[in-house]
Amino acid sequence: MTRISTQLTRITLLAASGLLALFLNVTSHAGEGERQVGRYQTMVLTPSDEQIDLLSNIVDVEFPEEINTLGQAVTHLLDGSGYRLLSATLAEPNRSHLFAMPLPTVQRHLGPLHLRQALQLLGGPAHRLVVEPTYRLVSFELIKKASSANDYSDQ
Repeated sequence: MTRISTQLTRITLLAASGLLALFLNVTSHAGEGERQVGRYQTMVLTPSDEQIDLLSNIVDVEFPEEINTLGQAVTHLLDGSGYRLLSATLAEPNRSHLFAMPLPTVQRHLGPLHLRQALQLLGGPAHRLVVEPTYRLVSFELIKKASSANDYSDQ
């Protein structure tokens, strides 16, 4: 009896290892830089465009009632984006004037837009969005010759 049970155990182990090898062959179709996500599906392991360029994320925001100025709106937009405002001591003096301006009613809801576009929209045609990617800082600078409102129609 022990000899038969030993042989049955060996056969069972061989069958189990064969099934395991078959399973590994079926599920290991993912190549280098891919991950198996289903029996017949793989996923390429690359970051999305939004993960590479944080300002290209889509935002659709309704500003809360307590946000009344452009500065508060910009700060709200940047919250959680990975970017922050350049400190006021290093920014152009004109930025403080821009940020003190009231948030226009028509801009209380922005989106869906790329974050970069939403920030530039808040800055208006007289200001250029300045991005410092190394330290993930944003600011605004006054454009020497303010452009007309019609310049937005081409963007």
